[in-house]
Amino acid sequence: MPGSLAKAHGRIFGFAGGEAARFADWQAQPLAPAEGFRTYPGVFSAEAVDRGSLLLAAALPADLKGRVADLGAGWGWLAAQVLARPGVKSVDLVEADHLALACARANVTDPRATFHWADATQFRPERLCDVVVMNPPFHQGRAADPSLGAAFIAAAARVLSPQGVLWMVANRHLPYETALTGAFRDVEELSGDGGFKLFRASHPQRAPAPGSTRSPHRGTGNSPHRSAARGRR
Repeated sequence: MPGSLAKAHGRIFGFAGGEAARFADWQAQPLAPAEGFRTYPGVFSAEAVDRGSLLLAAALPADLKGRVADLGAGWGWLAAQVLARPGVKSVDLVEADHLALACARANVTDPRATFHWADATQFRPERLCDVVVMNPPFHQGRAADPSLGAAFIAAAARVLSPQGVLWMVANRHLPYETALTGAFRDVEELSGDGGFKLFRASHPQRAPAPGSTRSPHRGTGNSPHRSAARGRR
């Protein structure tokens, strides 16, 4: 209905008929942060590709392959670089920001891509992934919160196969090393730059099931190959 409603420090306005057309110039216009990509104001790094994502994409091997998850996929630029690798079977783009994910749907048209409007820290793929790539956020509102990045690391370890690999970029001042070494058996810091650090982490650590007393190195009645795989986790 036409009129307005005030509450706390805000006010909501309603317009009737063609009155709303008078405010058409208030509508956000699309931005072009990179050739072939579209974003809108309000999404992360809307005006240009984030420098951390540029570094991470350059570090990814040309022979990257298998099932990939991009946790916190934003508007899809990094996922598009992953999909440029012919060995990649699929990419799950996981993003909690609905507008950013809508941009990703428009930007990434490769049929190997699947889009998930979801909290990346709670994401569960249908099948375990071979690779996770991510440039995780580290703000809750306006406050820096490194625990958010640590939750992304834990999620990456959970969705990866026993031989899976995480490729991650982070701001250099963020203390993610403890979270990485707690979640992965092998962690390597790659060359970054003055503002960002790159990590390659593999062999996610598997926490034992609640109430389980079985040694992870002991046979379970499955094939010898499966038992050996468990022992290497």
